[in-house]
This record gives sequence, C-alpha cells and structure tokens, in this order.
Amino acid sequence: MDEYILTNPQLLMYWNLVRGGNKTRLSVMEVMSLGVHVRCFDVLPKRSNAFYWTDGLTNIEIEGNNYISFPDIIQDSLPSFTEEKGISNDAINFKVSNVTSSVRQLALGGFLKDAQVNIRLVILNPYDSSTLYSMLLFSGFIDYVQAVADPNDKTNEMTVYVNSMYKKLDRQPPTIAANSVYQSYYPSDEYFSLLGQVNSDQIWRYKDK
Repeated sequence: MDEYILTNPQLLMYWNLVRGGNKTRLSVMEVMSLGVHVRCFDVLPKRSNAFYWTDGLTNIEIEGNNYISFPDIIQDSLPSFTEEKGISNDAINFKVSNVTSSVRQLALGGFLKDAQVNIRLVILNPYDSSTLYSMLLFSGFIDYVQAVADPNDKTNEMTVYVNSMYKKLDRQPPTIAANSVYQSYYPSDEYFSLLGQVNSDQIWRYKDK
C-alpha cells in the first residue's frame, strides 16, 4: 500500500475522530480496520463488453469505469492475498450468491470461459464514498464456473474458479524443444540440451513504478 494513503488527511481525520488521538500516519492494518475498503472486480470476456462489479453498497467510479454494486459476493469465500516476489500459477475461487438468471446462463453457457478477471482493493473516502486509492490484488482468467440453485432451501450460489495470469507458464514446451528432435534438424547444436540449466537459474524480477 502506497505511503500517501497511509498519511491521507481524510483517513487521519476520520481515525482521530472515531478512535481518538492525534495520529499523523496510519499502518496498513489501521487503514483496513476503518471499514472503508471494498473490492472491485473487472470481468473482461473475449467476445463482449466488460462487467464491472463492486462488493460495496453503492456504485463507484474508477478510471472512468462505473462499478455496479454487487454486494452478494460471499466474503469468507475470498482468499487472503499476500505479496510474493516469485512467480507461481496459484488459482483462486470465490462464491457469489443471489445470482440473476441472466448472469447464471452466461456463466454456465461458457460465455465467461477464459475471461480476464482483475480483483482490486479500493479505499474510499469515509465522508463522501469517493475513491481515494486502488491497487490490483489479483489478475487471472476464468477456468470454469459452477452454479447451485435450489428453490427448496433458497440456495442460489455460483462459484467462480480463476487461474492466475501466469497460467501460460505452465504450458509444456512444443516437441521441437526436445533435444533429440532438434538434433535431427541441426546436428551438433547443443542449445536445447542446455535449456533446462539456463532456466533453472533464472530470477524473475519486477520493477516498482
């Protein structure tokens, strides 16, 4: 979380009002404990316009996109997010209740297959619910969707399974990458025999903006 949100005047004023004291800087845990954060979901199908949802109680706007209040995302179904410097394809899933029939039909019809999903943490102004800060928590692609609708016990839930954006790293190399096959095309060229050693010591880095 960026430093400027930890020293945001509106959040500091609200903290000092409801918690007392005269803080000049909040910790990440203190910001989260204020109850002014929501999550936003970008669902970007390949063949249609995007869906923008938020689990907040009111619609909000971020970067020109209007996020529609969709508060029936079951909070306990969302995983906890941690920052890591390695690269791994960790899938997540979450549940949505009170799903409309149109959304359920789209999901079960495969319309959302491979749609990109971005999950953002958004901090709101406690005084007017405007957006103060947003950060990307997770980005991935929908693998599949399961839905349960039982009118007898009033169950109406949909579980969305999402692979991370690094799922493409899990692909097996094409056959041409096999050293024996490559040798048949280019005798004495040992490039692919060394490829595993090159990749084994590769360190992936990211650059802070």
